[in-house]
Amino acid sequence: MKLLEQAGAIARSGRPQDAVRFIEQAAEAGDPDGNFLVAHWLLYGTDRPRDATAACHRLERAVKNGKAEAARVLAHLAASGTGCAQDWQRALALLTEAAKADAVAAAELAMLPQLSDRAGDREPVSSDPQIEIVRGLFALEECAYLIRRAEPLLKPSFVDDGKTGIGRPDPIRTSHGAAFVPHEEDLVVQALNRRIASATGTGVHNAEALYVMRYTPGQQYHPHLDALPGLANQREWTAIAYLNDAFEGGATAFPELGLSLRLGPGDLLLFRNSDADQQPDLRMRHAGEPVTSGEKWIATRWIRHRPHDPYDRG
Repeated sequence: MKLLEQAGAIARSGRPQDAVRFIEQAAEAGDPDGNFLVAHWLLYGTDRPRDATAACHRLERAVKNGKAEAARVLAHLAASGTGCAQDWQRALALLTEAAKADAVAAAELAMLPQLSDRAGDREPVSSDPQIEIVRGLFALEECAYLIRRAEPLLKPSFVDDGKTGIGRPDPIRTSHGAAFVPHEEDLVVQALNRRIASATGTGVHNAEALYVMRYTPGQQYHPHLDALPGLANQREWTAIAYLNDAFEGGATAFPELGLSLRLGPGDLLLFRNSDADQQPDLRMRHAGEPVTSGEKWIATRWIRHRPHDPYDRG
């Protein structure tokens, strides 16, 4: 992206605000890369108020000027109704157009007819606290798709520093992960998220962004609670889909309950994190045990008590 390279040179010369203005001016002049970048800034709201509607307008301009990647992202937002009217047919049309020049869109489009209509088989593990397994909720092809889709998006797991607001390495989670926020939440991921919502009996809009994680040998998720004290909209449930089985170790353990669970690809582990008053249930402390060989892939949905903005990590 030549525009981004030029802006980077300006920023490296000690003029970061001039670099931002350079991109904004290019966008106003109709540059598709400039509009695509500004759209992402508006979606994330990192240096300006988040405005999904304005982001969609920027993407529209980029699409009109031939940027296939912008058509793919706009298709995702149109399918979910984020920043624009929800319109499945328009989403498909945008994705079909994007697929002519964008390999990611082409893979997404090819996967849509392969989606299964599964409910899975429920297997209770514990009634109090509530833990169950939904066997075979995802097909193997769907698991493989999530891995392929997430791999280029992986980043080291970070947490936000409460004092500085800056991300820092997660002290208890040593995996790499990719969050499918709405503009990355493609039509396949949206369908799988709806299936998780149906299987868990929760609202699809109550969940945080689907988070795909990869653990390599030695990596683990130390014992922790998913529910957090004082959280206004509590993480009431956790749903973890295992995506593969080509690894050793890596079981999900509940030390207080004496449980260690290893699921197969496509199986979903569901457990309640909070009590009736939405306070953390201390019995639900759990861990992802160290992987000893191979790579472990999982996809997690942290499900809130009420509807939640997936761009909001608070």
